[in-house]
Amino acid sequence: MASTALTTVHASLADLYESGPAKKARRVAYHVVRASKKFVFGTGNAAWVVGTTMLVMVMPLVFEIDREQQALEWEASQGTRQAMPPPL
Repeated sequence: MASTALTTVHASLADLYESGPAKKARRVAYHVVRASKKFVFGTGNAAWVVGTTMLVMVMPLVFEIDREQQALEWEASQGTRQAMPPPL
């Protein structure tokens, strides 16, 4: 008896699984998951490119600007020292 009821439930679930709307829902879900994976991997690749570009192109520029600023500050401090009268 339990076996017949289980077989009937299994058959009705199989019919539901193979119905038109269920097939369409599975197809849509497949495409959504596939597009999501592509987006995630594409975003990761883009982040890697941006990060690498920052390290190679922008960071040396930042270091050079900082070095130049320090040199200007040092020159300014040397100029103020020479302009001051010697201590008594």
